[in-house]
Amino acid sequence: MVSGDCTSFSGAITPIKLTLTHSRSSNKQMKHHLPVPICSEISSSSEQIAGSEDLLTEIFLRLPTKSLVRFQCVSKRWLSLISSTHFRRIHTRRNATSSASTVGVFLCRHPNYDFVALDQERLSSMDRIYDRFSDWRGNRVVCNVNSCNGLLCLGFKLGDGKTEFYVCNLTTGDRRLVPVPETMVVKSMNLAFVPKVADDYDVVCVWLSVSENQLRFSVYSSCSGSWRHSNEHCNEVDLCCYGGVFWKGAIHWFSQTGPFLCLQVDSCSFKPMPSTQIPEGQWYRNIEYFGESGGHLHLIEIHNPQDIEFNVLELKSDYSSWFVKYKVNLEFLTNLYPVMVNQELYPPEDYDFPYAFTTLCFLADEEDRARLLISLPGKIVLYDLHNGIVRELADVKPDSFRNFIGGARYDCFDAYTHVETLAFV
Repeated sequence: MVSGDCTSFSGAITPIKLTLTHSRSSNKQMKHHLPVPICSEISSSSEQIAGSEDLLTEIFLRLPTKSLVRFQCVSKRWLSLISSTHFRRIHTRRNATSSASTVGVFLCRHPNYDFVALDQERLSSMDRIYDRFSDWRGNRVVCNVNSCNGLLCLGFKLGDGKTEFYVCNLTTGDRRLVPVPETMVVKSMNLAFVPKVADDYDVVCVWLSVSENQLRFSVYSSCSGSWRHSNEHCNEVDLCCYGGVFWKGAIHWFSQTGPFLCLQVDSCSFKPMPSTQIPEGQWYRNIEYFGESGGHLHLIEIHNPQDIEFNVLELKSDYSSWFVKYKVNLEFLTNLYPVMVNQELYPPEDYDFPYAFTTLCFLADEEDRARLLISLPGKIVLYDLHNGIVRELADVKPDSFRNFIGGARYDCFDAYTHVETLAFV
């Protein structure tokens, strides 16, 4: 057992344990140990259930999306029931997805696109999602990605230099084109979707007004199919180069150099939001992660490039301030993965970051269980902050990946969480 530190806000320190699970080998082992199906006569009660659409509906509404997608292949009747508009809407509301339900992560760094499953039972579904995405993309470059509660907004570069934007449900295979006025020079598209509240969603577009050299904000409604334009504007044209994060009815953006920004979607108006302090002696922040998880907004900032310790900050629900939710020390990982230490690859004077790692996602649930998805040179691992377990999820091959300093790894702006939903687009 390797010992390391992960201190929660309460101050508890947990030991570190290591388990290595390679997705491909584990998947093969699982296939060899699948239980042999046992055939039996259908009981009268089973026949009654199978013959009652009301009973079937009640049962199906309690099943996860993954099972329902498979059950559509059982019969035409089941397909008709599960794919009906009425059923999908009720199931989406009753089983409203959230970041706490994350089953995988979409990794996007052109020309590499992949999906990583967080557990073994999702490997086959991630393969199907990857195939579906590949069919949609073809040879086009993906230039915009934003995810929210099971839906994905994708921008595809066309041959004539223009961009088409789609809202997609990779679980069901549904997609919908978002019509963008030619006068809008799009900087980013951001989804706002609350499945517990409504079937519809909004797309918040940040676009550049070339004549005024200002960022403007517009909102597209899937319900009305029309745009409404905000009177707000922003002079920090680099503020929203990264995708925004939807939380509590608003889209949030961070800035490495200026104040953070928050736009209330329903009113198309700005809302006050606290920023973190820029360290003394520096002109910028070094924010490594910014996202929503478990119903909260989180941020990871590394002040010193030599640090392998950092804090996970959480924004108070009243927007009053950021506070330290977890203190994390990843030094123990350097013993398990020596390639993390950049001095072994580059002379210190040539590279100011001695450790090669990035936090792709911070994953928390309503029970306050927290995990970090970490990209190392050649590996992606999942670290549970509470029980200390580290699992290898995927290999990142340097020979099939664009080489850049720090080795073959992704950063947090390449990662987008995926949850399963039957929601319409």
